[in-house]
Amino acid sequence: MKKRILKILSEKGILAEPEAIDALANSPNASKCIDAILQNPEDRPLVLTKADVERFMEKASGPRAKTATKPRVVATPQPTPPAHAHEIKIVKDVTGDSTCVGDINDFVKLFNDRFASIRRILARRRELSGLMTISRAMKLEHDVKFVAMVNEVRLTKNGHTMLEVEDEDDKAQVLIMKGSRRGLDTFVKDEVLGFVGSLSKDREMVIAKDIIRPEVPVNSGMVPNGSDSVVAFVSDIHVGSAEFLQDAWMKFMKWLKEDPAAEAVRYVVMPGDLVDGIGIYPGQEDELLIEDVYGQYTELARLVSMIPQRIRIVMMPGNHDAVRLAEPQPALPQEVTSMFDSRVIFAGNPCYLEIEGRTILAYHGRSMDDYIGSIHALSHQHPEEVMKEMLRRRHLAPIYGGLTALAPEQKDYLVIDRVPNIFVTGHVHTCSTAEYRGIKLINASAWQAQTAYQRMHNQIPDPAKVPMMNLGTGETWVEDFSA
Repeated sequence: MKKRILKILSEKGILAEPEAIDALANSPNASKCIDAILQNPEDRPLVLTKADVERFMEKASGPRAKTATKPRVVATPQPTPPAHAHEIKIVKDVTGDSTCVGDINDFVKLFNDRFASIRRILARRRELSGLMTISRAMKLEHDVKFVAMVNEVRLTKNGHTMLEVEDEDDKAQVLIMKGSRRGLDTFVKDEVLGFVGSLSKDREMVIAKDIIRPEVPVNSGMVPNGSDSVVAFVSDIHVGSAEFLQDAWMKFMKWLKEDPAAEAVRYVVMPGDLVDGIGIYPGQEDELLIEDVYGQYTELARLVSMIPQRIRIVMMPGNHDAVRLAEPQPALPQEVTSMFDSRVIFAGNPCYLEIEGRTILAYHGRSMDDYIGSIHALSHQHPEEVMKEMLRRRHLAPIYGGLTALAPEQKDYLVIDRVPNIFVTGHVHTCSTAEYRGIKLINASAWQAQTAYQRMHNQIPDPAKVPMMNLGTGETWVEDFSA
């Protein structure tokens, strides 16, 4: 029994103390406990202790009975559709919880929270067993392992990569040899990484042997849950712009009302840039059809009212909307939300949603510009590749001082601290669907033709397309209203 338990745990990269193995082997619920340990990759311990076993046993067996009387077992039929049908829950966003003042102490708290959150993720990785601080690592003779935030990235004259990194107490220089396994990797400022390496002979730098990203775990994707509901993703409507595609929008409305294929659509998620706004970019006033921002939202409310009443709607702001520009952004203000009926739910940017049991990470995507500017292989035409980089780093907008303004909240709401089933963005006006490690990736197109500003920056939109997803099976497709 002990050998079998050890084999199962080792295959999943979990080390175990002898007392933990004894406790498992002697338990009548050993298999249930092991299932509980392996169920959630985020909660798996790096080294399984006896205390961990007791905790997972309690979780596997459920709450303890209050008396010694054997409980009566009552068969409960499985609900169809699932019990969470037509349920939307905002799990996390900044709305109502913003505490930042904007002084230096707030920024310190923000970066400390980011570092601590991602360090917890990295500490679960087997490769980083025996983590230490930089100050302790620089005193050792053998290989060192530590977690640090990137301050600076530069190339040496010989083509090697040099990183200046820091943790809470100290700094270090990390050299990545150009011929090494990580020599072709890309790094951005302010991301948090795990380092495995050895000190140089002069003890002035760490020579990297491996670099561990926080990364999302590999999973099997969306397990069917019995739902037959479809969610549509509609981003970057830009109402008020002279380039708003009114005819394409009316085609979409007609399809929702009349096409039998649309009957299963029960949700629409709108990840930002609902209106075109005022003064967002140079010369915008020459491209506006509606020059008052509240007039733009009034028109948006009229257009949204055309969506059939069976459909519930989630709206988020983007960088063109009437909220603060700095991320995370709270939900739209009451002066705007009062224009819409009760089936519209307002959330901040970014936010975690749960819809019929599926976890959705929704982010407008302003930081895509910073990612694309920092990693040469990325482009606006392939937002799914940018989204993969966000998931690898477990952060939506790590780069401070770029195009994406960051609000110094005490908690970093841009850390990807939960692994979603679906990750949706907008911003770049491109329609794209993909999958990464079992997570469905969607960039939700736009409803605005190419503007003069976009032409100047060589950005070619792919508008009037609506990515759709069946929440029961995860099947994804695109409805095209651009023709």
